[in-house]
Amino acid sequence: MNQQEIIEGVESKYKGLIRLSGICAIISAVLIPISIIAFFIWPLYPKDIFTVMQNDRIAGLMGLDLLYLVGTFLSIPIFLTFYVTLKQTSESFSLLAVVLGFIGLVALFSARPIVEMVVLSDKYAAATTEIQRAELQSAGTAMMAHFRGTTFNIHYVLGTTSLLISSLIMTRSKFYSKATAYTGIVTNVLVFTYYVPTIGVYLSVISVIGYLVWWLMLGKQWLKVSNGL
Repeated sequence: MNQQEIIEGVESKYKGLIRLSGICAIISAVLIPISIIAFFIWPLYPKDIFTVMQNDRIAGLMGLDLLYLVGTFLSIPIFLTFYVTLKQTSESFSLLAVVLGFIGLVALFSARPIVEMVVLSDKYAAATTEIQRAELQSAGTAMMAHFRGTTFNIHYVLGTTSLLISSLIMTRSKFYSKATAYTGIVTNVLVFTYYVPTIGVYLSVISVIGYLVWWLMLGKQWLKVSNGL
């Protein structure tokens, strides 16, 4: 695929968005190994989250999956760039993908009540009676249920579906290489194996490697294209 084919059908007015998405994709790729390292240093969702939060605020925030939330914010321009670069190939499905993607993004915000947990933790530390502490502990336990609850699963399914649709459209687009398209397809199919009983969690972990490669491929291509527009 030559440079002319890559930029075919992409209007120059999207140059800034595409470049921003390239940067966000690279940052997302970098966040993956950082998140893996952070997981081993600060385990997710500790049962004594209030104590952890007061003793080490960074450990508490990492335990509440802060990096995943940051990565979600980085996806905002990425979903838009998928739409503007794929709409000439299939405008209807590109539109469907971006709508599903943004619904998934919004769903995660309520599934990651990190600020609420910080506030509850501070109130717990300032509580003067056991009754107050018990009430706050109960509220915190209920809040933690959101981290793997309905809205998280909505985010997980809709966000992955959006990326899978975009990957499938890529197979017919001159803007993206076949390698980028099929890397996206395989990666996002693997994400859905999370729901396979027993072995699903282990299979879905492989998708992390897929995303690392995919984000780097997309980031490199978007930055290259933005320089040619």
